[in-house]
Amino acid sequence: MINEDIAISMLEEFDGCDSDNPGSRESPSVWLFGIEPGFSKKDQELEKARSTPLVTKSVDDGYSIKTQLGYRFNQKAFKLLAAINGYPVELFREFAQECQPFVKGCEGYFKGNLYPYACNNVYEWPEDAIKETGISDKNEYRQWCREHRFSTIKQWVDKYQPKIFIGVGITCRNEFSLAVFGKEVEFKEEKIIVNTYAKPIFYFIDGSRKLVVVPHFSGPYGLNSNKSLQEAGSLIARL
Repeated sequence: MINEDIAISMLEEFDGCDSDNPGSRESPSVWLFGIEPGFSKKDQELEKARSTPLVTKSVDDGYSIKTQLGYRFNQKAFKLLAAINGYPVELFREFAQECQPFVKGCEGYFKGNLYPYACNNVYEWPEDAIKETGISDKNEYRQWCREHRFSTIKQWVDKYQPKIFIGVGITCRNEFSLAVFGKEVEFKEEKIIVNTYAKPIFYFIDGSRKLVVVPHFSGPYGLNSNKSLQEAGSLIARL
């Protein structure tokens, strides 16, 4: 049984999100959602090697570009967004400084996660998560989110009408569709080929509502290179 206070918090507006400006119907934003928050192992190694923390709390500096550049995920996200906006991905830092994506108080971009509890990987469910949530099994936690949280995210989408919703992680494309459309949809699929690896990109459009789900930013079939991020961004821009 889930802890009642945790259940309430996971359904609060923008819980599990890094941004504070979702845009509006009149001035819609680009939304980018991951599966769940958390450091990669590489990020953890980098943090341990530094004399100061790799990333400071977002409340300290409003999730500044400098702070975000400490995250490998955000670097790749900036590259993808740069490509969508017609920049060469190599200029992702210039794009980020100019457009200030996800920085608190800034407009145009919004970032969140399907599942709000931070873990090191999608298979992990650590002891502190069990104690805090009251859920002993990660599959049970994910099912609870399917039944309760995804409909809440859809309410956010209904209210703020993002320009496009980009999900990162194609294994969770059905979860993204539940969060955006409230149902599983029949995705269209396109592939980009980079170094003989086919990288599928799934999308579904219903009127002004657009969902694109791209591979994760790591692994041989992920968007793990500048070329793959450039091509994925160009494809999304055509939508």
